[in-house]
Amino acid sequence: MKKIINFDFRFYLFRILIINFLSFIYLSKTYAFDIGFISIQSFIYSINIYLVYFFIFFESISALLDEYGLDLNFYKLVLYNLDNLNYKYLGHILYQNINIIYFLIFSIGILFFLERKKFNLNLKFNLYSRKNKFFCISFLITFILSTINTGFSHQNIVVRVKGLTNTWTENDRVMNRVKYYSQSVKNNILRNDNWYNNIKFSLIYSDTMPSGDRRLHFIDKVENFLNFGKIIDQKNYNNIYVIINESYPNFRDQNLKKNLFEKIVSNNNDLRIQKFKRKWNRALTTQGAEMEFFCNKKVDFNDFIRDELEFFLEKNSCWITNKKNKNLVYIHSYKESFFNRSRYKKFFNKTYFKQDLLKLGFKRCKQKFDGICDHEIINNMNKFVDQENNNFVIFLTLNNHIPIEPITKKSYLDCEKTFPLNQNKQFCTIYNNQMFFNENLSNFLRTMNKNDLMVFFSDSPPMFNKRTRIHFEDTIDVYFFSKK
Repeated sequence: MKKIINFDFRFYLFRILIINFLSFIYLSKTYAFDIGFISIQSFIYSINIYLVYFFIFFESISALLDEYGLDLNFYKLVLYNLDNLNYKYLGHILYQNINIIYFLIFSIGILFFLERKKFNLNLKFNLYSRKNKFFCISFLITFILSTINTGFSHQNIVVRVKGLTNTWTENDRVMNRVKYYSQSVKNNILRNDNWYNNIKFSLIYSDTMPSGDRRLHFIDKVENFLNFGKIIDQKNYNNIYVIINESYPNFRDQNLKKNLFEKIVSNNNDLRIQKFKRKWNRALTTQGAEMEFFCNKKVDFNDFIRDELEFFLEKNSCWITNKKNKNLVYIHSYKESFFNRSRYKKFFNKTYFKQDLLKLGFKRCKQKFDGICDHEIINNMNKFVDQENNNFVIFLTLNNHIPIEPITKKSYLDCEKTFPLNQNKQFCTIYNNQMFFNENLSNFLRTMNKNDLMVFFSDSPPMFNKRTRIHFEDTIDVYFFSKK
């Protein structure tokens, strides 16, 4: 018992130094290093070597979850699907994140060796035996080579150093990396470990799963809603409006999510609301969302992006072809050349893209993806139809395309005091932008007639860094709004 609780201050300092040094070398790309550099928790568990070993192991697991934007609730999916696990793919994941394996091996290995030596090393290399010289040289070469790995941790070390010392290249500045990097990285001296963050987020978001990495298609276990046509055809609606909201910020924080929804329905007491859940197409995102809306069944994506839309829809007998009796209008705030959406023109009676909207006098919202202001379009929807009745309008928004700039001076919350908006300035911007759009959407809903329908859904969660998508839900809400 004495041996276990024996405390040596020199040992304690060496443990802190080694843990933080190796964490920076191998784990610098993780969420923890977006906040700072020196682990707060290392000052506690470094008191005892057995605690150190445990938390090195725990940190390795948490770093792996962090790499895919997952929290500890993910273990439930693993346990429920042990028989269906793809172990070959699991091996591929470990290979892709071998920097984490290196962290585990070198951290425990170095500390175990130094603890046995009581941190007393003979630094006079010429006095070493041939065997010990070979061992030291081999270890040094292996360590250096391990820093250049398939996890690309070596590249992230360079980025972290640039961010800390402000030694960005001209290319970095031209590509706007400096601006958006500084919005998501705090560069504090102290930070929390990944395991600490993971426990915290798992407790806060215990009822939902994170959107995580686009490659994690196997976590999509919820029943997917695709029957847009079935719901729309339930009633002979007069005017039908569909808004595909680019990167709707479906925060896992329920207060933020509630705020966003209430901004839509505010002062709209006569609304009938139907709500469904759908998966987001991890492989195809926006184009996948459009394709699934048009057809609501399994079709060939390669055909979708290659064929004229009219030909594709007719060939696959997609439900939306039954609406050709309506005045079909398609609006997108960006260029028609983006994903070759000029293919849509033959199917729709009218199409409006960025250049068309500029000619009509619509304002441009200056962002990295520079397009028309979405709120301008929703506020002037009547300008896109030349008849009062029997319209079918599809509007694909743009302004939430990451990275984003503020499109309003309004601030709906004190972001610095609100979690998780205070974790990343882009979170604050996308929240305020969406609140502003929802406010304008609410105004439009008040103008709808009794026999009109509004379909509102997102193409995907915001495409932030996959590690920060731990703050966003992995499912998309689909709303159908009509008058009572």
